[in-house]
Amino acid sequence: MRSEAGPYKVKDILQATSGDLAQGAIDDAFDGICTDSRELKRNDLFVPLKGQNFDGHNFVLPVLKAGAGGSLVNRDVHLRIPLNLSNSVLIKVQDTLQSLTDLASTHRKIYPVPLVAITGSAGKTTVKEMIGAILRRLGPVKITEGNFNNLIGLPMTVLDIGRSHKYAVVEAGVNQPGEMDCLARAAAPDISVITTIGQAHLEGLGSLENVATEKFKLVQAISENGLGVIPADSVLIKNHLKSFKGNYVTFGLFEGDYRAENIRPGDSTTFEVVGPFGSTRIRWGLYGPHNIANGLAAFAATSELGIGINEIQHGLENFKPPAWRMEIVDLKGSRKLFRDFYNANPLSMKAALETLVISKRDVATLAILGDMMELGVHAPELHREIGALAGKVGVDAVIYIGKFGEHFASGFLKTGDGRRSLNLFDDKEKAWEFMRKRIGNYGRILVKGSRSMKMELIADQIEKEM
Repeated sequence: MRSEAGPYKVKDILQATSGDLAQGAIDDAFDGICTDSRELKRNDLFVPLKGQNFDGHNFVLPVLKAGAGGSLVNRDVHLRIPLNLSNSVLIKVQDTLQSLTDLASTHRKIYPVPLVAITGSAGKTTVKEMIGAILRRLGPVKITEGNFNNLIGLPMTVLDIGRSHKYAVVEAGVNQPGEMDCLARAAAPDISVITTIGQAHLEGLGSLENVATEKFKLVQAISENGLGVIPADSVLIKNHLKSFKGNYVTFGLFEGDYRAENIRPGDSTTFEVVGPFGSTRIRWGLYGPHNIANGLAAFAATSELGIGINEIQHGLENFKPPAWRMEIVDLKGSRKLFRDFYNANPLSMKAALETLVISKRDVATLAILGDMMELGVHAPELHREIGALAGKVGVDAVIYIGKFGEHFASGFLKTGDGRRSLNLFDDKEKAWEFMRKRIGNYGRILVKGSRSMKMELIADQIEKEM
């Protein structure tokens, strides 16, 4: 990644990171900050990071030779710098990854634009894009690109906030305890939104209680006059609110400061948003009650930011969902394909299955599902629960791909009525050979699974041949 809201001054970098200037001039400044040697431009500051399979320190000398202005390096790394590179800036820090947070935190104080930060077990990218769609109507917005919501992506997004930006919207994703402390410090949010609390990233976070604790840290980090936007139906978040001294509002389908009434689902869904401002009607082409909840979160955040109701309404009604998140593709014969495979956890899987059935209009439904990842020891139980849900809500047929198929089947077969079908496969190729002659029998088709399952390959084949 590369940020280019410079100049980034050496003296500010030293102060932010408590670094030592090993060589170079303290009065120098960089045009950009870059963590990827392939994206680096002349006079950038290179930040080498260590990963499981690589160490960016191996690229420090090559990038300096290619024209980088300087580099951070960990104190325990010793480099022999050639004489011809003696003017390059070299700053030694305790940890380059931690220094990214330090740099972002300092940069945030230099450009204190109103910033909204979003986290949650599901829906955070959609809510981020909804808020972005509303705020872009009022001026330039710096917004997290794609899924750059981690310990690298969020600080780099903050470091890219410049003088031209009127607002900033960042997404914070965690899968280990303690990560949100760094993200929250880098973002220093004015408004923090928690979309949902559910069973996601349990492999790293361990329990639902830990998920709520980690997510709530983003709310605890709001500025003095900041605000939390909280799901009204989360008991675990309500427990944290008992000791929370800051300001917050709640949202939810049927309860909360911002809620939905008179919901009329369909290809053109309408609902009424009721809040402290009064009420207004929204009409859009999004499916599913979970998207209405996402819209309420975006509505609450932007309304509390002082955005006018008409601007919010227009932004939501013209919103297009991000790629691979409940995208709707029209197939021949008035059939629809739901593409939803950016990621999968029990909460998002439940929302997708319920949306598939709600939109069926008396046509046959098919769910093509893949494994949910990062659930740790809870994976078998949670796949059984999703299987039971699929049978209970009335999905007509399921084609399941992955190693947790037997667990899904044990739940599905207990709740199915005998008329519904289930077929399990180890890989996508075998599944496609089975389904390609049968898929024309279904009017509503859902494709969903965790990112590593690459379920888009199935969806692409359906679009190609159907």
